[in-house]
Amino acid sequence: MPTWVPHIVQSFVHGANVAIAHLHHEAALVRPSASKHSGRPFVVTDPNPPISYGDLYSAIKVLSHHSFSILYLPPVFMLLLSHIVEIYSGLPFLPFPLSILGKLLPPLQGDVRHLGPGLFSITTHLIASNADVSKPLSEGGLGYKGVMTTLEGIVLEVLEWNREHEHLGDGEGKIRKAYTTSVSLAEKIQKLGAVGHQVATTT
Repeated sequence: MPTWVPHIVQSFVHGANVAIAHLHHEAALVRPSASKHSGRPFVVTDPNPPISYGDLYSAIKVLSHHSFSILYLPPVFMLLLSHIVEIYSGLPFLPFPLSILGKLLPPLQGDVRHLGPGLFSITTHLIASNADVSKPLSEGGLGYKGVMTTLEGIVLEVLEWNREHEHLGDGEGKIRKAYTTSVSLAEKIQKLGAVGHQVATTT
C-alpha cells in the first residue's frame, strides 16, 4: 500500500462510541434542563490519545492473515504530483486553446484522479478533544465515556477481515473481497442515483 502519512497523528472514533454519545444526548434532551443541550454539537473521539497511521499499519501487518507491505512515498513528491493532477484534470475548463487539449486527452482513471492539493489539508495532524462532551450534565456536557479505543476497533476490523477471507487462499480462481473506501462507495451511490434518475425520467 502506498502512503506518505505514516507519521501523521489523527483522532478516530469507533461507531460504538458514537452510538453511546448519541444515546447520552437523547437522554439529556428529555430532561427538564434540556435547554443546555438542545441544538449543541459535540465532538466525540475514542477514549485514548490519537494514534498515528504508522500504528494502524503496524496493527494490520501483525494481525492480518495476508501479507501487507507499505510503499513509503516522499510527501513533497506527492504534493507536487497532486498539482500536476489538478492541472491535467482542469485542462477542459481552461480558456481556448488549452480546453481543446483537455478534450483530446483521456480523463484520469482510478484513485489517482482524487489526488489533488486539497487532499493534503486532511492528511495533516488532526487532534480532537472529548473535554466538552465528557463534562457532567450539570456543566453542559453529556457525561460521555467511550468504551472502545482506536486500536481495539482496528483489531476488530482486521479480525473480521480475516474471518471473511479464511477460506480464500492465494490459489488461482480464489476471489478476495474488495475493500471499499468511502470515496469509491460515494461514487457507486452517485452512479446508482444517476441511473435511477435516468430510468425515472424515461418512464
